[in-house]
Amino acid sequence: MAGLPDEPGTSATTTSDAQSPTLENMDTTNDASMLSCDEIIEIDPDGDLLLYTKPGPGLGGRFRFRVCSAALRRHSPVWKAMLFGPWKESKPADDSRWAVEFPEDPAYEFQIVLNIIHGLVDRVPSSLDIDTFFKLLILVNKYDIAHIMKPWRTKWETPALSNLVGPDVLKGLHIAWTLGYESLFIARLAQIAVNTWVDGDFIFFRDSSTMDLDGIFVEDEDYLGPMDVIDLICNIRKAVIEKMIAPLNEDLEALVNSTPRCTSASRYDTITRRVCDAAVLGSIHRGMIQRRGSILPRESSCIIDSVVHLASELFPIMDETRTFESHHTPCSLKDKYKKHNITLHDSVITISREFLTSEHQAYMASQRSKTGLENQSAPSRQRYW
Repeated sequence: MAGLPDEPGTSATTTSDAQSPTLENMDTTNDASMLSCDEIIEIDPDGDLLLYTKPGPGLGGRFRFRVCSAALRRHSPVWKAMLFGPWKESKPADDSRWAVEFPEDPAYEFQIVLNIIHGLVDRVPSSLDIDTFFKLLILVNKYDIAHIMKPWRTKWETPALSNLVGPDVLKGLHIAWTLGYESLFIARLAQIAVNTWVDGDFIFFRDSSTMDLDGIFVEDEDYLGPMDVIDLICNIRKAVIEKMIAPLNEDLEALVNSTPRCTSASRYDTITRRVCDAAVLGSIHRGMIQRRGSILPRESSCIIDSVVHLASELFPIMDETRTFESHHTPCSLKDKYKKHNITLHDSVITISREFLTSEHQAYMASQRSKTGLENQSAPSRQRYW
């Protein structure tokens, strides 16, 4: 194919006169060393199509790539329909310059895709940081070309398998969903659910790395997972909180029941038994006031705290409960809630898995067949609190 003519006011570098410019050999930390964003990056010097993408952070202008339209058509049904269908992006009938805008697509990740589909494997990076992999997966999902990642996927996904904090947790959820990595998706879903606060219509993620900030508003994130991902997060959070406070509600009800809960005193010594119950109840309420500033609501829908924050307050409160003198061992709730703490923590993944539907599983199975993900090693268990 004949090369495209240069646009006025630009000087396209070609393989015949110099090394073809690439985003990889630009020093993005030094604005003075950056190639002009109007420089043509020659993916295919004989290509018949120019693609325009947005520049990197802090840069103006646009990046332009000269490519082969047939390569795009062969790899992506989306590009095939876009470039060879009855759309404005199709080849001009008058044989004028063929150029297509991709204003939302990041240039660096876009070039990785273009290098792969043009067979320029020596230009494909062997490893990616989690932010780049996240952006790349958005592209391959958008254009239905997940299959092109197979040779590099194992190394590229490595950062997403590590212990993540802050915004990277949300990116990790989308990565797992797009790869079809079911066990990793459940692990990230659980991690987000137990670190999510719900205050009215505001749903925000706040873990140990974001405690000094307002958190990350989950609903503002465009790329997380399935369409119902917000419901998944909120339902898992609710289920874990309900399981956490259910024994507490039962014990508080028993402590104010007409029949005393205390079993240490004689069944006929009602006064002593009630004093013991009052000591336990009072110590729980005192702990709540001291730690929370108020009594914990009985209904999970009235609790705005994340699971992690609630656990960090509730279980220490229960560990400090008092009883009537000499009734400590039989009437104390300490041992009960120590066991409950461990059991609840270890059940978070199981609870999260229960909210996955057959549709979620079918989608991820389909993604695995595209990305070549066969063996899903279980992510290491995390300590949430």
